Amino acid sequence: MKKEEILNDISVSSRMKNATEEERKIIEFIIDYAFKDSKQVYTNGTILVPLFRVLDGITQKGKHYYEG
Repeated sequence: MKKEEILNDISVSSRMKNATEEERKIIEFIIDYAFKDSKQVYTNGTILVPLFRVLDGITQKGKHYYEG
């Protein structure tokens, strides 16, 4: 699933309306690691993200490791 598709998903876009610039960076970092359960093995096709990536996004304030 592409990043643009996730950002345009109503469940995501509606929550990003009032996000600050810093929050948006964190959200976009997290979305970079998101994937969809397309086979619906564990969910009804929702967007999933590994917990450690969410924690990375928060602690690194949206900056990837290679950005410093």
